[in-house]
Amino acid sequence: MTDSRTKLPQLSLIGFCLALALAWFCYRPALGGSFELDDMENLAGLARVEDFRTAVDFVLSGTAGPSGRPLALLSFLPQAESWETTPAAFLQVNILIHLLNAVVLAGCLLQLGKLRQIPAAQAAVVAAVAASAWVLMPLLATSSLLIVQRMTTLSATFVLLGLLSYLAARRGIDERPVRALTGMSVSLVIATGLAALCKESGLLLPVLVLVVESTLLERPDAINVRHWRVWKGLFLGLPLLVILVYLASRLPYSESLVQRRNFNAWERLLTEAKILWIYVYKAVLGMPAKLGIYQQPPEVLRNPFGAAALMSWLSWLALLIAAISWRRRFPLAAFAVLWFFAGHLIESTVVPLELYFEHRNYLPIIGPVFAISSALLLGSSVLRRAAVILVPTYLLLSAYFLHGFASLLGEPSLAARYWALQYPDSVRAVTNMASYQLAEEGPLRALQTIDNFVIRHPQHGYLRIQELNLLCLNSPAGDHGQVLDQLERELPEVDFTYTAGRMLSQLFDTAASRSCKGVDTARVAALAEILRSNPRYAGDALYNQFHHKLLAGIFRHRGEHAASIDHVERAISYYPTSELNMMMVTALGGLGHFDAAQEFIGDALKRGPVNPLKAVKWRHDLEELRAYIQELEASIQ
Repeated sequence: MTDSRTKLPQLSLIGFCLALALAWFCYRPALGGSFELDDMENLAGLARVEDFRTAVDFVLSGTAGPSGRPLALLSFLPQAESWETTPAAFLQVNILIHLLNAVVLAGCLLQLGKLRQIPAAQAAVVAAVAASAWVLMPLLATSSLLIVQRMTTLSATFVLLGLLSYLAARRGIDERPVRALTGMSVSLVIATGLAALCKESGLLLPVLVLVVESTLLERPDAINVRHWRVWKGLFLGLPLLVILVYLASRLPYSESLVQRRNFNAWERLLTEAKILWIYVYKAVLGMPAKLGIYQQPPEVLRNPFGAAALMSWLSWLALLIAAISWRRRFPLAAFAVLWFFAGHLIESTVVPLELYFEHRNYLPIIGPVFAISSALLLGSSVLRRAAVILVPTYLLLSAYFLHGFASLLGEPSLAARYWALQYPDSVRAVTNMASYQLAEEGPLRALQTIDNFVIRHPQHGYLRIQELNLLCLNSPAGDHGQVLDQLERELPEVDFTYTAGRMLSQLFDTAASRSCKGVDTARVAALAEILRSNPRYAGDALYNQFHHKLLAGIFRHRGEHAASIDHVERAISYYPTSELNMMMVTALGGLGHFDAAQEFIGDALKRGPVNPLKAVKWRHDLEELRAYIQELEASIQ
């Protein structure tokens, strides 16, 4: 018996290494995948990376969150040469980060087990099983296989490293309390900062640690109650309070935001309550057909007393109250519930993001996985005997489903058609399929797909902008009157999406570079004005910025420089950017208004971004524009 127990850690290590190898094997078919969704928007700047300066520009140019997520963008630089040609280089790094996170997670759970006075052998088994279940979970696949979501997984790396360092420091708190508290504090501060520079959800590290302290760990004897409460309040409670205040500041939603998102804050909370149960269901039964980034649009729940809404929010409320009230009596169950809630605190509450994304579970699902693993492996003899069958079966089934899902994503053309058939009401799934049809079957097939979808879903009538662009590229002399009439009729009522603006920009490029019957730059400007008359678009500052930037380009193309400068000024009034600064300075310089250009640069230097990293790039770009104007003026004199 003793000999078998001494071998448990070694067997656990071997089993965990096999799980990591199996995970790599399961993910490997996805290396044939492609760039998807937000990959292009966030990573297109890699195409301009040539030297140190352009690399710094890319790292500081992020727009995905308030910080710009520079640390995550930095991680993409080594793959810059593979941008738009070799997605496998990006996917391979993503998968390796996921495997690394599993190793760090196992270390965290092992430390946690030891802090809970669980025998080392049993703690090793629990850590290995929980980390293996996590690394093989199909629900988490999109976190690694959607390339830009490296922001999520790399943020999780620093969260887990911070938690590991925190727990390691805490183990010495009885012998050297001051040293331990110092290590715990430094771990939290540094890891939270680094995680947040990858993605803002990294700010939840102190909240997750608060869950651990409130459920699984006891107050250290070496520190008196008052000092421990002060430390917890400062390093764990205060960050939670700041996050709660921030969430409260997002309320209520403005009228324009409600029109744009088609839900208010209360409706989002109701809907997320149901979606959280969907996540739990998919975590347990990760069927490949039910997973992915292309999903049926979630139904927004508006009536709190409807059957689905009532059952969802009441069940979560009951679980939350029970977890807080009985956190010491049933620590594992409380930990599972509170960790899951804490992990979803930012992205699944009132911040007006899209409703559903599976990668949001990357850290939150750790709580339930660890709790279930512990209950099975440390529970009664009946449960332990059952675990001998249940654990390997579950891991093998997870691996099977994960491999199937990764294999599908590794064949992008097949996957595009599959998701469109699986979710025919998903605008993303259908337009993704249309893009492959355009490349493989020709424009007529793609146009037919778009047209059929818009007929069924007129709220997505903005897709006809793309349809019109394809017609101009492939049948420039044809009659486009019907599509134009449909656009003029449908654009005032379509749903909000920034994609509509990008489509208008593409249409302008086409109209500016070639002749297309009935579609010139003036017609594009008219369509832009019609879209902006839509109340869903009229109230959005970022879209208004884009609208005036588009019109500035159109008027500049037509040689109407005064009107172009006027629209650049309007765009800047909504949201200033380095690109708009360049448009203004080059426009003024081209007209010989050098003093006005220098004055504009001086004013722009005074209104730089609050973010210190973005402010560096802002000043650098403006100094380059100043030098450009000086050289231009000197060349004329």
